Amino acid sequence: MTRHLCMDCGAALSGDEIALHKKIICRAAEQYYCMDCLAAFCSTSRERLEQLVSYYHRTGECILFAKQENTHAGQME
Repeated sequence: MTRHLCMDCGAALSGDEIALHKKIICRAAEQYYCMDCLAAFCSTSRERLEQLVSYYHRTGECILFAKQENTHAGQME
């Protein structure tokens, strides 16, 4: 598995940070910003970007963000 780093500060990136960069900046991107650097680049707050990530997870409106599912739902103990 390839480890991606922020192209500005060098921080290790999560899958959500890569997906958000692709959603906002460019789907074909091969280098990415971390959440803080992306917020600065877009003149917004980290909290606003985290809200966007949460929205895309909840709604499933973007294929870049895997919809979160409760893997324990319906399982008997």
